[in-house]
Amino acid sequence: FRLAGVVPRGALLYLQVRDLSTLMKTWVASPANEAFYSSASFKNFEKSNIYLKFQDRRKDFETALGFGIDEARLSELSGGASAVALYDIGKVELVFVTEVGREKAIATALFKNIPQFQERSSNSLPYYVRDVATDGGRLNQQFCFAHVEGKLIVTTTEGLMIRALANSKTVGDDAALTDVLEIA
Repeated sequence: FRLAGVVPRGALLYLQVRDLSTLMKTWVASPANEAFYSSASFKNFEKSNIYLKFQDRRKDFETALGFGIDEARLSELSGGASAVALYDIGKVELVFVTEVGREKAIATALFKNIPQFQERSSNSLPYYVRDVATDGGRLNQQFCFAHVEGKLIVTTTEGLMIRALANSKTVGDDAALTDVLEIA
């Protein structure tokens, strides 16, 4: 659960996998992938409020960023051990952390589109942020990313990025590690 040491406390959901890159490649090539997306269950899920809200939020981020956010992008960003923490389902506030080398991280769409982002720093660690209007312009969010100590960190709020960067330097009281270990 080493990535829980980077992720800030307070998540409603924390999920960590050993090798997301391999898992994504296996999933995309699997017959189960096609069966899932053509299933009656998925067709019903596509009509749910949470799915529709998520799709709207995703489109807002894609429009602002200039690139798609889908399974192919997740595969591109994924390294080995990876974790996602969800803080607010309605706002889609989350932290995604994946162990990936700097060379692979720099080759992603995130770093290729770096001129669209503002560079900022926290605790002397650089990160990149872009403001995103979501929910029909009623909500202002950020899309942030950084590569620190062999980890690509992506967040949907600047506050979560600042907290994750602080945790990446020193696992402290704000890391989800203690909470994760208590329920593991």
